This record gives sequence, C-alpha cells and structure tokens, in this order.
Amino acid sequence: MAPTNKKEFPYSIRDLTTKDVDQYNQLLRYAFQVTEQELMEYGWESEEIKQSKFPIIERANILGCYDEDKLISQFAVYPLKMNILNQTYEIGFITSVSTYPEYTGEGIMSRLMKKSLLRMKEKGQSLALLYPYSIPLYRKFGWEIISSKISYQIMDRQIPANRTAEGKVQRVDWENEDFMKLHTQFAKQTHGCLYRNSLAWDEYWRWTEDSTQVAIYYSKGNQPLGYLVYLLKEDIMYIKEMIFLNREAKDGLWGYIHAHDSMIDEVRGSTYSNEPMAFDLDDSAIKETIRPYIMGRIIDVPVFF
Repeated sequence: MAPTNKKEFPYSIRDLTTKDVDQYNQLLRYAFQVTEQELMEYGWESEEIKQSKFPIIERANILGCYDEDKLISQFAVYPLKMNILNQTYEIGFITSVSTYPEYTGEGIMSRLMKKSLLRMKEKGQSLALLYPYSIPLYRKFGWEIISSKISYQIMDRQIPANRTAEGKVQRVDWENEDFMKLHTQFAKQTHGCLYRNSLAWDEYWRWTEDSTQVAIYYSKGNQPLGYLVYLLKEDIMYIKEMIFLNREAKDGLWGYIHAHDSMIDEVRGSTYSNEPMAFDLDDSAIKETIRPYIMGRIIDVPVFF
C-alpha cells in the first residue's frame, strides 16, 4: 500500500466554556484591534468587559481550536429567528470569527466552519448568516450577499418640516417594554428582519454610548407605533435605528427629528436598500452610499424550501 502524505491535524477542537472567557476576549481584541482603553472610553470597567462576554459563551454555540491549552481560533453561532416571506425560520448568525495570524493557512477555520454548519443543520437551522469581513473569502465557502444597506447624510435644511401626526413622541429608557415589543411587531411584518432574543439585544447595545436615546411614537390612543434610537454628538444626530409600523408613526418620528434642527447641522444613519431615503424627502439631493451588508448560505435545502 502506498504511503500517505496527509499530515495529521496537530490541534484540538472543542466547545468554549466560561472558563475560556479571558482567551476569548484576547483573541477578539487582537483580531478586531479593539483595546481595553477604547472600551473604557465608553464607560466600561475591566471586570464589566469580562463579564459582558459570559452570556455569549453560555447562550451561543462557540467552537474553538486549541494549540494545547491556547485558544488560537474561534467560530461563534448565535441561534436566532428570522422572518422570511412571513414565515419564521430558525437561523444561525455567525460572528466572532477569528484566528491568530501565525496559525492561518492551516485549514483551521475551514474545519471550524464545516463542524459548525453540521451542528446548525442538526439543530434545524436551515440558513446561516454573517457580516462579511471578506466577501471573496466567504463566497468560496458558499455564502452570497443577501442584503445591502444605505448610509445616508441629510443636512439640517433637508429634514422634512411638514410632517405632523396626532400622537406624541416620548423618550424612554433602553429597557422599556414597549420599545422591545415594537421591534417584535416590526419583525413579524417585515421580510428579512431578525427577531431579537435577549442575546441579540445584548449585542445590539454592546459598546453603545451611554448618551444614546430611545424615543417612541405613541398614537392618540396611546398605542406604540414606532421608535427612534439616536445619539446627539458634535452637532450631528446619529440614527442607530428607526422603525415604524405605519405612515402615521413615520411622520411622527420625522417631526421629532425636525424638532432638533436648531441643535444639529446634519442627520446620519442607515436604512435597507429596499427603503431608499431620498424618495421620501422633499429635497432628495442627499448623500447616500450603498454597501453590502449581510451574506447568507442555505444549510439544509429541503428544510428551507
């Protein structure tokens, strides 16, 4: 029998536990170049930074590759749900994909990816999503762009001035029940929207500045119909998210934005490519930039269709 030249894989692969939180953080910071000093500028203490990762390790499915006891590569999957053409699908959202550079080119990430995809299929997750750091790389593994985002920049003079609604806008705290329920309602009626569980909400707020505000539009009958998540900084309103269940809420939120026109020079934010901002403004000469947003890959074709 001819000898084989196939080299034995020299590392071990296993699930991460809370005992691995320090190495998990170290690898993430190295890969994405986030320093503890930068995090502390957002008001985080050292122990808080460490503790914030425990829920991820406990509730997400994270595979790690180890060189003896050293974590050298990791691949995390968040179990989430998504509205696809008014049907709810179990999906896996891939994140925290990282490898120390001295271990690249050894097929480690390919092994972690294949093992994770098989696990997702076993759990009934028929679709895998991710934010790509390299579109060509993930295309090689079967992913394709499934959504794009539009970043917009609106000068103060371009903010709609004639939007009125019978209801009112009220600022609330981040944990407000109406706020979270609104997103669930929005997801139920919006194709391609992810439902946010507690883990997704934790990630939504992670590293967000403390001065970020949440404002809810309530109808005349006190029904919550839309919300705005925003930050006022250096004469700019940064809109993190704006959702509405109907036109009334949309007009009410634009009226609220316009109420800030004496405080700001411009509004910056993003929306999805099927909701272009310019068509909804009287002055459409705004700056819009389209960029790829999420890539997806069907894991289990019979289940998905």
